[in-house]
Amino acid sequence: MKKNLMKMTAVLLAVLLTAGLAVPAFAGMGGNYTAPVPTVYLRGQGFVLYADKNDTKSECIHDVDIPDGYVGDAAKEMIGPLMRGLTLNQWDTYCDMLVEAVAKVYEKQALDNNGEASNGSGVNFSSGKSDRKNADGSYNLGSYTPDYDWRLDPCVTADELNTYIGQIKAATKKDKVNLIGRSIGASVLMAYLEKYGMDDIETAVLYCPSFYGMEVFSRAFAGKIKIDSDKIDSFVSWYVESGKADGMMGDENDDLLDVLMDFVSASARYGTLDLTAGLIQRIFKNVYQKVYPQLLVKMYGSMPSFWSLVGDEDYEDAKKLIFGDNREEYAGLIEKIDNFHYNVLMNSENRVKELVEDGAKIQIVVKCGVPMVPFVEDSYKNSDMLTSVWSASAGAECAPLGQQLPADYQMSISRKGLWKYLSPEKDIDASAGVLPDHTWYIKNLDHRDMPESVNVLFEAILNFDGYTTVFDLADFPQYLYYDQASSTLSPLTAPVQEAEVGPVRAFFTRIRNYFRDLFIVLRKIFKR
Repeated sequence: MKKNLMKMTAVLLAVLLTAGLAVPAFAGMGGNYTAPVPTVYLRGQGFVLYADKNDTKSECIHDVDIPDGYVGDAAKEMIGPLMRGLTLNQWDTYCDMLVEAVAKVYEKQALDNNGEASNGSGVNFSSGKSDRKNADGSYNLGSYTPDYDWRLDPCVTADELNTYIGQIKAATKKDKVNLIGRSIGASVLMAYLEKYGMDDIETAVLYCPSFYGMEVFSRAFAGKIKIDSDKIDSFVSWYVESGKADGMMGDENDDLLDVLMDFVSASARYGTLDLTAGLIQRIFKNVYQKVYPQLLVKMYGSMPSFWSLVGDEDYEDAKKLIFGDNREEYAGLIEKIDNFHYNVLMNSENRVKELVEDGAKIQIVVKCGVPMVPFVEDSYKNSDMLTSVWSASAGAECAPLGQQLPADYQMSISRKGLWKYLSPEKDIDASAGVLPDHTWYIKNLDHRDMPESVNVLFEAILNFDGYTTVFDLADFPQYLYYDQASSTLSPLTAPVQEAEVGPVRAFFTRIRNYFRDLFIVLRKIFKR
């Protein structure tokens, strides 16, 4: 029982913090998209790490290894311990098992108290000592996609990146390179810009960055968890209906995700989701807060890169929660994360403005139109699932997901001559962002998605003669829509209203769907 319970709990925690951030390890700049100078693409979290960073044949440790076939048994075994906690308020044994489970699952990935890989794990930064030029003199956008240890201090990685760029310049005889940073890669790009500027960079693209923190991780690190049944329903419904639920946690864990999705759907349709959300909130209050700091530091709290996603509103609260009275023990880690937070993140918006005023070409690409993971108070925001539009754009005004900006606000920006920055759906005002003329917004694209169609946008930006704006590219205006079925980007237009379903039909549809989903849940649990 203990083994299955540990597995189940560890996976649920992985869902809590990482389902949305992880992307396939091979996700990169695919296709034959080119630019006139080399383009360095910094991926985010999740690609290959080795047990021995100097031996690429050693064990891969970048994925959490969850054996197949345990979900049904583990779900059954969860009932007893949960009931003892809920009815007798006896959580201590369960809490001990929880910490043990997480420590075991993440022991190969976790860093030491200084935020370093003292066990020799990781991956060496790739070499740029080669000219990967095409016959026509152009460079594929994916030619320079370096491996790097995405767990480590972004400032240290930025130093390695600077060396890498120097190698590329020497090998290609080019004076400058393009630089694209995605997610945690954008944190590295921010650190690079702070220390090295744009002297060696032709165009820099911040792809789904977090100027004010990635709210889902930021709130989680600070222990600010809020379970809202309506937001859970909206989140699950959007992912099921959009078809994006498949593969969210990787193929090996899709059976668990199916059970969770079906359970939420059935609860919502039967009207018991409030009870379910309340139960989860109670479990969090009585269990997780007792061991939450231990859990976080054994998962991602030891990794400086994940601290780069914590916004200023939560930063000191997160340090207090996770390190408590043990700050001296974690002094090395705290020095690293303080340096990034106060010298890089807090200055990133101003640094971008300064560089652009000095003639640098910096672009931002924001994903939007996706519900935020529904366990933080920000889950009403328009987001890419993890980061709000406001944070990714450094200030763009945005209505709650599915709503429009107030009429008086729209009138105000119209009087100021800023109407051109208002989205066709009237929910985003790009004029308030850090770079209004150089920020694109792609609706219906979540944080994990890296479709080739985005590379078409990058190619258009990087091949433009001069500093392109959102008004210069006819096929790529400021607001775009990603169509998953065709995997294409197109200009966003005003939304099409869907026909309403009559109340009688809706009632019988809910009843039918409830029993259908309940049957699916039971079948998935008990067939194993």
